Amino acid sequence: MVLLTFLDPVCTSDCPLIAQEFRQADQLLAGQRRQVELVAVVANPVYNTLSYTQAFDRQERMNTLPNWDYLTGSVAQLQKVWRQYGIAAQILPAGGMIGHSDVAYVIDRSGRTRTELNFDPGPGTTSSQASFASELFTAAQQNLGVS
Repeated sequence: MVLLTFLDPVCTSDCPLIAQEFRQADQLLAGQRRQVELVAVVANPVYNTLSYTQAFDRQERMNTLPNWDYLTGSVAQLQKVWRQYGIAAQILPAGGMIGHSDVAYVIDRSGRTRTELNFDPGPGTTSSQASFASELFTAAQQNLGVS
């Protein structure tokens, strides 16, 4: 099973938080983590090289997770994946960060998307107080057949 999200490697706001939610979900999965891959795809058409993803991984300590992959490719390859998942990415004024959809997908072993989780419920909502790590964990457990 795959827990998938899209991250901007030079982001200093939402993306580091989302990465930490994935880290926490991995900790919650404990015994099942061998059955779950945590995957991020670059969501920045400008800063998309391997050196940026590796720096992000080191900064967020994601490189210590054996089941974590932060994928990148050419802009054409990335755009194809973004279209497949409906990811909107736009360059924000006065900086290299990209505004993009903050979502995660639970993909089962046969490659079907089972759950889509919105990481951006909006400011001041009660759901912004919830732990997305718990939501990722629960969705993963449901799709692993564990209650």
